[in-house]
Amino acid sequence: MFVMVCLVLVPTYSVRAHVHEALPIPEKKVMKFGKNTLQGLIDDTEAGGTLYLEDRVYRGTFMITKPITIIGQQGTALHSLETVLIISDTEDVTLKNVSIEGKQAMFIEKASRVILEDVHIEQVSGGIYVTESSDLTFERLRVTGEDGHFSEKQHAVAVFKSKHFTANASDIRNVMDGFYLESTYGVTLTNSHVENSRYAMHMMYSDHVRLHDNTLVNNMTGFMVMVAEDIMIERNRVLENHSLNSLGVYAYDLRHVVFRDNELAENMTAMDIQQVKNMRVFNNIFTANGTALQVERSPSLVVEHNEFAGNILTSRTDAEGFTLTSNVYDDYDGRDYDGDGIGDTTYAAANAFGQWMVRKPVYQYFMGSPSVVVLDMMESAEQATGVVDTSPRIATTERHLQFDMKTGQLLISASLIGALWIARRKLG
Repeated sequence: MFVMVCLVLVPTYSVRAHVHEALPIPEKKVMKFGKNTLQGLIDDTEAGGTLYLEDRVYRGTFMITKPITIIGQQGTALHSLETVLIISDTEDVTLKNVSIEGKQAMFIEKASRVILEDVHIEQVSGGIYVTESSDLTFERLRVTGEDGHFSEKQHAVAVFKSKHFTANASDIRNVMDGFYLESTYGVTLTNSHVENSRYAMHMMYSDHVRLHDNTLVNNMTGFMVMVAEDIMIERNRVLENHSLNSLGVYAYDLRHVVFRDNELAENMTAMDIQQVKNMRVFNNIFTANGTALQVERSPSLVVEHNEFAGNILTSRTDAEGFTLTSNVYDDYDGRDYDGDGIGDTTYAAANAFGQWMVRKPVYQYFMGSPSVVVLDMMESAEQATGVVDTSPRIATTERHLQFDMKTGQLLISASLIGALWIARRKLG
């Protein structure tokens, strides 16, 4: 059984080369200020002290080179035509309750134990740039980029050559990448929302990564994780990445990965997995995607105890294949005569027509035609080629798909076309 979803299908792509995306290092221009300016107030605050800011706009570029806590209030803002805030060669810096607007919001280098809480960055070319730092904690960070194509923007948060970075409850929209991390260790990104960007969470050459309870909506790609080890991705929602060549998750050259309890819905391709070793995908829900799984050169991949519903194609893979076992499929038509919850016949996850349809989107108009039905029956009877699940689970409850307006419009259009076709036959 095929279910049409509101996706424009084009051949998916694979990222073959990964180039360091060097960002321009912000210029550290710091003007001299009097004691009544913010820089003067920072300079006059003793190391380890607390500076309380007023409900006003502070203009200029400001530098922090000592332990300090800076607390704003509603209406406290920092504005600059260059880099707004530089934290350099120091430790124990906390910034709370401020909004930032400028060419570059913040530059952090050679710093440790930096805390940002309730910081709002709005309408800036660049967000937060971090290098050679450790023990950074961002809580309730909000970044709102300018309108326009993501290729003309920079990342909301870019972290290089750093360790122990945590971001929780971030809200990021309209940027190039929500989080770009390179050469990092000990990354935790949780409870965050990233929308309308290129890659919501993009990382490479990073180890010991934890990504959980995030919502990634309407990006080119949700998770882009490459050349990394010890990865845990759980309880995330990756939704509506359905523009041309979009992916819900792209995993390349990874080691020791757990991907569980996630929801992937209405993506062009839910997961594109290449050259991974020791990866387990389980307890996830794949709904209304074009292709649920696209896998290359990953024979140690195990996909088990997931639920697949309303996807045009369950899987595509190369000759090396992967292990598919004990999943629930909405188009499985086998029976469970012994009542053990396992189907008595195998499930073919990839079929010839589905492969052709992904490569040639126009083939979708032949779904349900007599020739396609016969082809599917022949492949089901053969059950000797492609990826098969030898122990498909029988669904115990019926899943009701939550279609959005775009999918609803498609279904209504299909119904109208069907009604017109029936009427024409009767009149003919």
